[in-house]
Amino acid sequence: MSFVSEHYGNVFRALALNTMSPGSQYQEEQTVATTGAATDSDQAAPESEPTTRDSTNKKLAQRAFDLSTLVLAGSSATNRLQQSPQYSPSAESGKADDAVNQEAFGGVRPSASGVRVAVTIPSLSSIISDLHLVRSSLADNVGATALGQERAAELILMSAIAGIHAYTVEQLLDSALPLSIDMDYWNAQDDGALSLAIYFIQSLPQRLVSWGVRTADALLNYAASAGTAKESALDHIRAVMTSRLLFPELCTDKVSKRHIRMPRIPESANILSLTRREIRHKQQQLADGQERLAEMLGSLSQVAVVGRSSRATPEALLQQVSDIISALGHSDMATRNTVQPPLSIGQMAQSAEQIAILVQGISTRFNEGIRMYCRPSLLARCWMPALVCVVGARSLALYVAGHRKDIEGWTIDAVAVASNYVSQYILAPLRSAYETIRYGTHTYSVMTEDSLRSDLRSLEDMVVGFTERFGSSDPALVRQRVESGDLSDVMRVYAREVQQPFRNAVFGDLVQAMLIQVQKVKVDVGQTMAALDKLLKSNELNFLLLSTVPATLSVYVAARWLFTRVTWWLGGSSRYTATSIQSTMRDIDRLLNIDEGECPADDNDCNRLLASTQGRLICLTHYLRHHAAALPNSASAGWLGTSGGWLRTLPLTRSLFFQDIRDLESAQLTGFQKRHVIERMYRTFRFL
Repeated sequence: MSFVSEHYGNVFRALALNTMSPGSQYQEEQTVATTGAATDSDQAAPESEPTTRDSTNKKLAQRAFDLSTLVLAGSSATNRLQQSPQYSPSAESGKADDAVNQEAFGGVRPSASGVRVAVTIPSLSSIISDLHLVRSSLADNVGATALGQERAAELILMSAIAGIHAYTVEQLLDSALPLSIDMDYWNAQDDGALSLAIYFIQSLPQRLVSWGVRTADALLNYAASAGTAKESALDHIRAVMTSRLLFPELCTDKVSKRHIRMPRIPESANILSLTRREIRHKQQQLADGQERLAEMLGSLSQVAVVGRSSRATPEALLQQVSDIISALGHSDMATRNTVQPPLSIGQMAQSAEQIAILVQGISTRFNEGIRMYCRPSLLARCWMPALVCVVGARSLALYVAGHRKDIEGWTIDAVAVASNYVSQYILAPLRSAYETIRYGTHTYSVMTEDSLRSDLRSLEDMVVGFTERFGSSDPALVRQRVESGDLSDVMRVYAREVQQPFRNAVFGDLVQAMLIQVQKVKVDVGQTMAALDKLLKSNELNFLLLSTVPATLSVYVAARWLFTRVTWWLGGSSRYTATSIQSTMRDIDRLLNIDEGECPADDNDCNRLLASTQGRLICLTHYLRHHAAALPNSASAGWLGTSGGWLRTLPLTRSLFFQDIRDLESAQLTGFQKRHVIERMYRTFRFL
């Protein structure tokens, strides 16, 4: 539910409960006004046709029945509260008033269950039709208006007035978002000397045109004056044709709303100083406009606040809207549409119809008042980037046309390198890992078992043949000792032969014993390689997968960076969602903190926010709603892209966030309670 629809429901219920309750002051005034109007009308108005009267009464009754649901939604809670022993109808009991309105005007503060009454605000054309229906029914039933018909007309009138009031809020809110965007633009331009220079160059064509027009106008006016000497004319031309005319808003001394007259601009001021002065002048004017907008929104939103229910009367609401329209440019509204109670239902419907026609132009009139301080037009902001893009595109096209062969070669080489990189360092190891798992093939193999077995058999034969020459024992026993690595039979002969190495090398068995030992070393090396081969085979899958990690990680990082850049570029304004929400939440927290610090702890009048503070808060929450529309709202947990990566969000994140926004917008809650709402939001949403 939007703030405007909720405001309509709250005001409508407040009007219905405050003005249509039996015995209320409004009912007594309305009885007097209606009696007087009926007496005057009985003498002048003719009777209407019975068929037309019945048709109008049926439409009136049907429309009143459709609107009665909103009243019943709040009146049942009020009746329950009034029957409770804690209820006190005295005007001095502020807590009792708070409890009544918090229950009666359900929708301002959500209950623990989160159930709300859906409210749909009627269109302005429907509101005008309802007012015309009320006036027609009163005209057709002059002097014979039944009590039920009068109550139906009052209910429809209350709905129309609440709708006019809500549409006034909507029109003002329509100006709040562009105003915030303009403020952000000027804050960005005042960031540094480079931003100031870029802004001055962007606005230079418009400045030159304005400078030329003003200079020509001044020279023509001076030439038209009588008795102009040549020297004085030249002096006047030099005085007129100055760079100060490039900043027409700074050429006149103006008094601010704080009654501070700014000093004159010195002649020696440079261009960047004048540009900064102009930007800050625009910022100040927009801030003043934002302050006026906040005051109007705050006063409108606090109409149905508990403890101020005396303000929720039809005349007060119409007069409030009339004052806003007259303050925005209609100087005759105060005299033409001054609403002074008591008024009859017909008079009130006529005044409401006149105001409803003018309500739809509130946003336009407010924007006209601050148009000269808004950011430049789209053409003024984009002509320089467009010119740079055109020149850059032309230069790039010429370079591509002159180096087409080179670019084709670079492209082919880059594709070949990327393809080989992926194929050799990612796909090939993965294919080998699959073959290892599926077929049991081995990629890493140092030595085969057949080769080792052949070397061992050769060693055994050599030792058996060597020992038989010296009358050794059983050959099977010798083979068994060789297989276990024992060469004692050979080493005994070798030890004897090595005592006379030269003689035995030629005529003895020294060379054969040494060759047997060489074969033994080969067998030992083979056994070591076999053990290493067994270790490689047992960890072959790990090695294959580990070899793909660097290449896969590099490809993943490059793809992730490219995906992030493309997503950021295609995301449009949604890429700034988390950052904008965080910045707005900080402004809200700061606003409530300042307002709380200005109120003494023992001051009961400071429980509610001031109208200007409440209005600024509504402007910030409206800006917050605009950015929160991009939050995920799926029934399951979702993802939100931020500058630091993707964050996991709660189910129905957008609905929960809007519920907290409604709590911040509620005029029923105090600043201390709204600080608790902000703390809950920080605990709930990770992207804040």
